[in-house]
Amino acid sequence: MGTEYHISWVSKHSTSQDLKKERSTIQQGVNAHLKAINKSMSTYDTSSELSLLNKNFTQGWQDISIDLYRVLMMSQQVNVQSLGAFDVTVGPLVNLWGFGPSKSKDQVPNAKDIGRIREKVGAEALTLRMRDESFQLALTAPRYIDLSAIAKGYAVDVLGRYLQRQGIDRYLVEVGGEIIAHGKKDIDSPWRIAIEAPSDQGRNAQIIIPLNNLGIATSGDYRNFFEQDGERYSHTIDGRTGYPVKHNLASVSVLHSSVAMADAWATALTVAGVEAGLEIAEKNELAAYFIVRTPEGFEQYTSRQFEQLILD
Repeated sequence: MGTEYHISWVSKHSTSQDLKKERSTIQQGVNAHLKAINKSMSTYDTSSELSLLNKNFTQGWQDISIDLYRVLMMSQQVNVQSLGAFDVTVGPLVNLWGFGPSKSKDQVPNAKDIGRIREKVGAEALTLRMRDESFQLALTAPRYIDLSAIAKGYAVDVLGRYLQRQGIDRYLVEVGGEIIAHGKKDIDSPWRIAIEAPSDQGRNAQIIIPLNNLGIATSGDYRNFFEQDGERYSHTIDGRTGYPVKHNLASVSVLHSSVAMADAWATALTVAGVEAGLEIAEKNELAAYFIVRTPEGFEQYTSRQFEQLILD
């Protein structure tokens, strides 16, 4: 996934030998799960399940893994509910703008190329179904699917469930900035998570929130971008226009029981912008936290669900 991960948990063991054994067991299990997800959904691995699907267009139904099916189902749900703001087929545009697996050119593409590539984008070409014991995908047109805006969140969910199967119910899992926390860190204190201030200079907390049995994902334009002729171009591409988003929304954080859904929704709301994003968040009862750039600094906006979760 081209990123790092971090896991903390409160162990029920006390001896150094038992702790060492538990850590070794957990490490092996975590590695196995991450390798499996990467082998299914990576666009960097040319032999992954997703890369082969992208490379070899096949009309009609084809079997896919249960993990890929689940992530695509969630992606399609968010695509519909966000009015197209989230689209996993936006990959060709991401690559054209230099934010994909290929080396970035830090250069604005010409309008003809953008128009040509836009014709290859659109989640409506994907259909999913379960048939007997198989999970299947059908494409009505060639599509390049990029799951980078949801796969890390899904990995966090998978690792959280894995820890619970190991009898661990107080933990924090983070993959590439997407996080889930379960139980309390100690008897009196929950896990506390900082939402980063959207600054190009260093890392500082904008707000610190308690997290218990919830996931959080943040999407922002302040880490991955390039500038040309004094204009800033974000890595967040709106598939409906073919261009990076240009509004003054700096970052969006979403709290959700599923980190995969939080991950996808954070991207969708970033594409939508603060006004449309807040409307979408309220309609879908999402706990969302927006940070907006202004000439005077930053302003914060929250959905009603976010305020209720934090106050509770």
